Amino acid sequence: MKRKKLILNALILTFTTMMLGFIHMAFRVYLSNKIGAEGMGLFQLIMSINVVTSTLAISGIRITTTRLVAEELGKGNFYKIKNIVKKGIVYSLFFSILSSTLLYYFSEFISIMLIHDTRAIIPLKIISCSLPFVGICSCLNGYFYGCRKVIKSVSADIIESVTMMTIIILLMSSFLPMGLDFTCSLVAVGMAVGIIISTLYSYILYIFEKNPTHYTLSKKDNKCSLIEIACIAFPIACSAYIQTSLRTLEDILIPDALRKFGSSNAASLAAFGMIKGMVLPILVFPSIFLASFSTLIIPEISEANALNQRKRVNYIISKVLKFTLLIAMFATGLFIIFSKELGMAIYNSQEVGVMMKILAPLIPLMYLDRIVDGSLNALNHQMSTLKYNLIDMVVRIFIIYYFIPRKGISGFIMVIFISTILNASLSLNRLLKVTNLDFHILDWVIKPFICVSISAYLSKFLFNIIEINPLISIQIILVLTLYFIFLFLFGCLKKKDIMWFMDGFKNEVKNVECSNINIYKQF
Repeated sequence: MKRKKLILNALILTFTTMMLGFIHMAFRVYLSNKIGAEGMGLFQLIMSINVVTSTLAISGIRITTTRLVAEELGKGNFYKIKNIVKKGIVYSLFFSILSSTLLYYFSEFISIMLIHDTRAIIPLKIISCSLPFVGICSCLNGYFYGCRKVIKSVSADIIESVTMMTIIILLMSSFLPMGLDFTCSLVAVGMAVGIIISTLYSYILYIFEKNPTHYTLSKKDNKCSLIEIACIAFPIACSAYIQTSLRTLEDILIPDALRKFGSSNAASLAAFGMIKGMVLPILVFPSIFLASFSTLIIPEISEANALNQRKRVNYIISKVLKFTLLIAMFATGLFIIFSKELGMAIYNSQEVGVMMKILAPLIPLMYLDRIVDGSLNALNHQMSTLKYNLIDMVVRIFIIYYFIPRKGISGFIMVIFISTILNASLSLNRLLKVTNLDFHILDWVIKPFICVSISAYLSKFLFNIIEINPLISIQIILVLTLYFIFLFLFGCLKKKDIMWFMDGFKNEVKNVECSNINIYKQF
């Protein structure tokens, strides 16, 4: 029974990861087509501030609640579980109200001095009102994950997303003529109402939780202090504070550096919005297929490593790297060869298509970096991951400060190239040293790129012969089918590889690492 429940939870996570990934990507495309590149630039900056304040509001409570609840669940101490949640909500309220107050009163300073755009003031004030609910919702979600009631947490996330999108889509036509400040305020209202309704829904689910009769309902040792929670949550929070603050600083510096190059405020926001808000999300979107799979595989690596099964660790990691690169090389070839068509189909912009083509060669490193970081965490080398990410962020900020004011958008592209290559190289080098793996560049990189190139050009050739101009989606399906066939013909993919991949979803699933919770939001 337990095994079936774990597999069901894994399937729910897999389905939700992909479904919400598609929905969020479609909504981002809808939003960008409505408010344009400049609007996406301003929206991206507001979201960067939102990430920092949300990180302060959460302050590690989701992971802490999950861990403590899971521990007490194993002991059968139901009374302490309830106490953990109560204290967790108190902890959340302290940090979330602090975060809300700071954002509300400093919204004008942030908008004028950091974002350099007064249109961000009202959206930031609206977002500040929702932060207490962000903290409480994170605590309740942590409880549901700790109890392995994944569907309750997932349903709350779906309600939040659907509510937000419904409000924005229904009212967009009314707010759009009023200007970008009103439109961004509408998005902020949608987000705020979404998280409020999601929190209320989660709380209703929580208060109607039944006490399991099979638990040992002993009232001994059923107290959980705020200090106990803070001792676990605060170190987690500090790491998140540093990383999100540096990322936000980077986002704020880029438009400012473009202005120093000589671009106007609107042009700076448009360039920033085009790359950060439109191009990069599309480039990393195919990695959504890796998100759920890594959620299931990383615990397997952790278990094998704990049992000192080095061969099994190496085997799993080599397969994960192989599948990651097969997907990445397909995406790379697709975005290079069909860049113009994709730019026009998704954003009705040739300029976006050109930028996709320029940045597409980085896709393998982008996808690898995420999987490699997860593998290092599973092997208990999380400090290396943190160190490399911090090095990468510091280098990015230095390059942004030095290159962009001199090179403009070319400098922005240089920042992305240097940073992606640096971070991926450091992480991959560390993983290969730890595992002594052989990196099969011929079968994992060169041959797959040849396969996708042949598939893409053959698809274009076939449709030109029959003089049909099909939808880009039909061309992509044909390219994917041909790519899959050529992978087998070139010996890059074998039947045993497919069987191993499918077994990842069939085998008994171990407890998901806390760091992988809500992984679709991270991606």
